[in-house]
Amino acid sequence: MIARGIRNLREARGVSQAELGRVLGVRQSTVAMWENGKNKPGHDTLLRLARFFGVGVDELCNSAPQKLRIPVLGRVQAGLPRTATEDIIGYEEIPAEMARLGEFFALQIKGDSMEPRFYEGDVVIVRRQEVVENGEIAIVLIGGEEATCKKFYRHDGGVSLVSLNTDYAPIFFANDEMSTTKVEVLGRVLELRAKF
Repeated sequence: MIARGIRNLREARGVSQAELGRVLGVRQSTVAMWENGKNKPGHDTLLRLARFFGVGVDELCNSAPQKLRIPVLGRVQAGLPRTATEDIIGYEEIPAEMARLGEFFALQIKGDSMEPRFYEGDVVIVRRQEVVENGEIAIVLIGGEEATCKKFYRHDGGVSLVSLNTDYAPIFFANDEMSTTKVEVLGRVLELRAKF
C-alpha cells in the first residue's frame, strides 16, 4: 500500500524519483525500492514524505489518494501591479486528477480590477506554465518582482494585460519595452475559490 501511495502521489505531482530523492536526501534507487515494495521508508521519512506531498500519513499509505494540498503562496494584485509576496499563508486541496495535469499553486487576490468575477480575498488555483492562449486569465510577473492577475493577450506589437473591471485601462507592453521590462507568465488560472 505504501509503495503504491508514494508512486501515485509522486506521479500526480509530476516529480521524478531522482527529484524526490534529492528532497529527502536519499538516492533515486532508494525511492525506486520504496515504490516496488522491496523496502519501506522509516517513520521519520514517512512524516517528511507526507509533509512534502501535503497529505496525512494515512493518505500516504493509501494507494489512491483523492486530494492533494497545494500552498497558497501569498497575495497577487488584481489592480495595479504590486510586489508579490511568496509567504505561505495557507493551503488549498485539489483533486488528484487535477494534480496530474502539472504543478499547481494558489494565490489570494488583492484589489478590485478583476471584479465582478474575482473579489479581494478570493483564492485562485494556478497551473504553472510559461505560455497561455489569448484571452486566458494568467498570473504575470512584471519586472521580476511585481505580479498581477489579468487576461493575457499577445499582439504583433507586444502584449496587453486586461482587467475585467472596465474602470481599469489595459496595461500594454510594446515589443521594444519587453527587452527592458521582463514580462513573464507564471501560470494560468484554472479555478476560482470565492471566500465569503
